[in-house]
Amino acid sequence: MMKRVSFILEKIVDFGGYFSGWLVPLMMILVAVEVFMRYVLYQPLMVADEFSAYLLVALSYLGMAYTWKQGGHVRINLLVSRLPSRFSNWIRLMALILVLIFLIGLDQAGYKMIMYALKINLRSETWLTFPLFWPQLTIFIGFILLTLLLVVEVARTITKIRAGENVEETTKWV
Repeated sequence: MMKRVSFILEKIVDFGGYFSGWLVPLMMILVAVEVFMRYVLYQPLMVADEFSAYLLVALSYLGMAYTWKQGGHVRINLLVSRLPSRFSNWIRLMALILVLIFLIGLDQAGYKMIMYALKINLRSETWLTFPLFWPQLTIFIGFILLTLLLVVEVARTITKIRAGENVEETTKWV
């Protein structure tokens, strides 16, 4: 059951990562069109700044879980790598649990943020008055995906500790 959940979650996280990657060229096209419209046709669209910011938020947060899965977040293991593996395994587990607790708090804050935005119909202050629920939703989804990934990683780490394996050797998911 856990392997099936893990497989499905990994596919969702991969999709989020690839989707985030495609937002970069979309931002580039949006800015290029804005520059062309402004300096060649003298008819600026006046949307590139706002939507580029929304796309940047989306690619950052939707790509967080994928970055974690790929082992791309910064890790400092200078001290932990010098400890006996049994002790470093427990430190890794405790660190993962602390990160998970922190992420649950971020999940709650993200949920409150989007509920508040919906409640008061929060919109951008530009002429577009774009509903801010949508970019905020990408933050919430990113936090949820990373939290779920951490739950699976905590379970994997516990399994490895019980089996007497070294946790640090296989922290990448691929």
